[in-house]
Amino acid sequence: MNPSPHHQRRAFVLTLVSEPGVDAIKAFRALLKFALRRLGLRAIDVQERALPAQEDERALAPTMEDSMSAFSERVRSQKKGFFKVADLEGGKELTLTISHLDEEMEIFKETKDILNFIETGQQLQVNQTVAEWLIDNLDDDPEKWPGKRVTLYLAEYEYKKKKELGIRLKLPPPGTGDGTVPVRPRHEVPF
Repeated sequence: MNPSPHHQRRAFVLTLVSEPGVDAIKAFRALLKFALRRLGLRAIDVQERALPAQEDERALAPTMEDSMSAFSERVRSQKKGFFKVADLEGGKELTLTISHLDEEMEIFKETKDILNFIETGQQLQVNQTVAEWLIDNLDDDPEKWPGKRVTLYLAEYEYKKKKELGIRLKLPPPGTGDGTVPVRPRHEVPF
């Protein structure tokens, strides 16, 4: 019995080239894990090959999309964990593109919603204030948030008569477009 076209397994061939200074094996293993766990794509054949000089030069050539140095991008993208107040101290603001929301994740025996971004491995724990802002400003459906740009900043709040700083969100400053960046749909695969 032949599977329908929608259920037919497909195969792709892709050539990847590591940027200078990147641990290529480590990065490739991480990519394979991500492809399987998040996208449902399983690697069945991998071959390492030397690039002809012409292809190597093409891979290293800067593109119009390179808005920051490869070093800067690599360092910033490798930072992991959750954003902390210290990341934004001194009036620093950070405008990022939402990748997706992980809902009801179990973290240190607590259930949290986690906001993920395209430009960084860092994530934002979504508290009640941030959740309400997202719903009021982006949409009440988190499936519509990918591609939306938000600016992280610090704001003061009061808790038990003590003033603290917390991470808040706002819309990006004027002149940065409509705040939307195209994002490919993310397909979850059960583990």
